[in-house]
Amino acid sequence: MPVKDDHKIRTKEKGFLISAVDKNSPAEAAGLKSGWKIFRIDNCRPTDIIDYKIMESGENVSVLAQDEPGLFRRLKTVKKAGEGLGLAFDPPTLNELQRCGNRCIFCFIDQNPGNMRSSLYLKDDDYRLSFLYGNFITLNRLTESEIKRIIKLQLSPLYVSVHTTNPALRVKMFGSKRAERGLRNLKSLAVNGIKIHAQVVLCPGINTGEELNKTINDLAGMGKSILSVALVPVGLTGYRQDLETISSFTAGEASKLVSKIGKMQKKYLLEKKSRFVFLADEFYTLAGVDYPPSEEYEGFPQLENGVGLARLFLDELDKLPGLGIKALQKDLKITIAAGSAAKGIIEELKKSLSSIKGLNVNIEIIDNLFFGGHVSVTGLLTGSDIKSALEGKEIGDVLFISKSMLKEQSEMFLDDTDIPALEAGLNTKIIPVSGPLELIQKIVDIDRARQSF
Repeated sequence: MPVKDDHKIRTKEKGFLISAVDKNSPAEAAGLKSGWKIFRIDNCRPTDIIDYKIMESGENVSVLAQDEPGLFRRLKTVKKAGEGLGLAFDPPTLNELQRCGNRCIFCFIDQNPGNMRSSLYLKDDDYRLSFLYGNFITLNRLTESEIKRIIKLQLSPLYVSVHTTNPALRVKMFGSKRAERGLRNLKSLAVNGIKIHAQVVLCPGINTGEELNKTINDLAGMGKSILSVALVPVGLTGYRQDLETISSFTAGEASKLVSKIGKMQKKYLLEKKSRFVFLADEFYTLAGVDYPPSEEYEGFPQLENGVGLARLFLDELDKLPGLGIKALQKDLKITIAAGSAAKGIIEELKKSLSSIKGLNVNIEIIDNLFFGGHVSVTGLLTGSDIKSALEGKEIGDVLFISKSMLKEQSEMFLDDTDIPALEAGLNTKIIPVSGPLELIQKIVDIDRARQSF
């Protein structure tokens, strides 16, 4: 309900902008809307998103908000203790985002082309986003007070970019003299029980070989707090002007690494009851070997690093025959678009779908020209590349793409093309899916819908 416009609030404080309200959430039920601002939770003002998360966990909290015309409202929520309100904010931390002060020699953002939306050039190094959303941070700029807060609140797990434990090499790779501090902070957090998922971006000849051995052994020596280590190949685009020369992995180098890490995993499985160190899918693809079985990923703790995505895809693929879909009521021609790194598993998908009578499947492997022709993962394909590759081709009734190409909870590609614009350009229906199971469900839905006409 509307409340008196408190002069102190109106003149002294800045509200926290709501960027999204979850459907069927306590916030939506209470009447909160995107574009409004939050000032108080149960008469207390949060200092940041961590404070807010603690405050919103109470039962039936009250919210002092300001609507878009400027009217203050006090709204009561109905919810269980521990349940969130269902709000997202801009910025997501409520207060100022902690920016990255590193100049990593391999930074992908520094290799972006110059015609993308501004948010894609933003580099954060914020422990709050690491805790809440799994963003990788370096710890290089973490202060003593922030360390104490993390430990006091047990904000865990955190996701940390380590890259190397060699202090001198860290300074070079991070492009920052603070890189040594980041290593000390990592050890301090680990000693105090903060769980860590570590990331190592591998640059051939720089932090590989004996340097990699040292990094993995040092992390393993930090005890049970280090939960996993993901090894990820450096991503190189065609826009590395004025940046250090770094080479991509060769098939031979990838093959040797797969063999080496396989031996390490057996060792750590005996010592730590965990394989501990895991390889991104790209290494197995480049080496031309099978992806490990699901159990060897131990719950897939580093999916966002591309560790195990292919295996999950193939596991879904194995479930398709069990669905018993043998034929469609009406013939349907579809096209599936993907990046070149996914060619092998997409071809396996086509084989599996070929048993369905009436379904004609076409595969289109799209070259990523937007990033200069050196990037092959499906998730970095843009609308402009898809349009350029498929324009004038017979696509069929539906074009299926991966949801990984799109901004989360939106229809926007990295180049700001959106699905409606691409549909208009290609004159076809486009449906994003998360994997084989959602794909087959969409196909069945289309077939059923066509029966009613």
